[in-house]
Amino acid sequence: MACLRFCCSYRIIFLSPVKTFVLRLSGRENEISNKDELTWIAGSVVLSDNPPQQLRYWRKKLAVKQADLAKKMSITASVLSDYEKGRRPSPGANFIKRYLQALYDLSQSNEKSRVETQIVPTPVISADAVQLNQT
Repeated sequence: MACLRFCCSYRIIFLSPVKTFVLRLSGRENEISNKDELTWIAGSVVLSDNPPQQLRYWRKKLAVKQADLAKKMSITASVLSDYEKGRRPSPGANFIKRYLQALYDLSQSNEKSRVETQIVPTPVISADAVQLNQT
């Protein structure tokens, strides 16, 4: 029963015969904070018994739509679906690299848009301005 442990800046992944993966994504549920985390995700995909299932898992975990990812990769959504469902031969290293890079880019832009939509300008009126209007 071999168990390997990899550590990188407070992220720990355990690889064992039962495939226990622990990956902390930057303290936020749907965001990859840096490319080191992207490397760990790539490792979980490549070392998995079912890489297509792992690709789909990470896309959903990062709240990226399949159509958006396909567009970013310049492929059709049906081709992406075929890869994620295992209907096409196992994706090669180049495909996985493109997939994860597009996933990274989209997760970053999704996080920016979520932050921008949460900021709502609030009008601030001081007591002095109210008194000036009443006189």
